[in-house]
Amino acid sequence: QSPVMRFRSHFGSSSHFGSSRPWLTPQRARQARFAVHAMSTIEITGGCCSTTTRMILKREMERFGTVDVCHMGNRDNPTAQPPWVRFSDQKGADQALEAIKNGQVIIDGLAISAQKSTRRGPPLVSREPRDSDFGSRELFLQRARGGGGGGSRSRQSRSRSRKRRS
Repeated sequence: QSPVMRFRSHFGSSSHFGSSRPWLTPQRARQARFAVHAMSTIEITGGCCSTTTRMILKREMERFGTVDVCHMGNRDNPTAQPPWVRFSDQKGADQALEAIKNGQVIIDGLAISAQKSTRRGPPLVSREPRDSDFGSRELFLQRARGGGGGGSRSRQSRSRSRKRRS
């Protein structure tokens, strides 16, 4: 059973923990979610060069399971902030790590090296539906029609301190 399923069966599948679980504080729930994600995240410690793209790394890692997040880290200082990949389950991370250790994962002509991550990555984006379907496209269209934001004044109402040259 995957860590996520063990977590859900132990804590419940709902994101809202009601009064039936008074011992489960929001902090404990965050710690449990972090523990699940840390187990399914691997850090790429070698073999990625400055020409390695995120899509190449992600495509190669998707051979072993569904990739939730693929982050390239700091390309100028990969030892301080290495690239990392978070899988949706621990099984994918374990399979990828085993293949990497056996030299079976080659990117840009180099065999990569990796280890289990003990660092905390950015939080997961909520996959729950939003209350409204108001996304970036709708915001752009609203502003283009002249609504919203501070830029809705017409050009004719602007005063000019200099006269136009013709």
